[in-house]
Amino acid sequence: PQYNIEINNDGTNGQIGPAALKVVYDLGKKAAADFMQQQARDGGRLSGAYR
Repeated sequence: PQYNIEINNDGTNGQIGPAALKVVYDLGKKAAADFMQQQARDGGRLSGAYR
């Protein structure tokens, strides 16, 4: 899947702020979940865990 990401950094000094970190974290969780579902659907190596 394609992810369209726009992050408005609330940190100062070019550092990553908490909101931006949360976006990245949530996105990673979603990508991992999508990947697991895709593996299960396609009969990938991980599909045994979903029966």
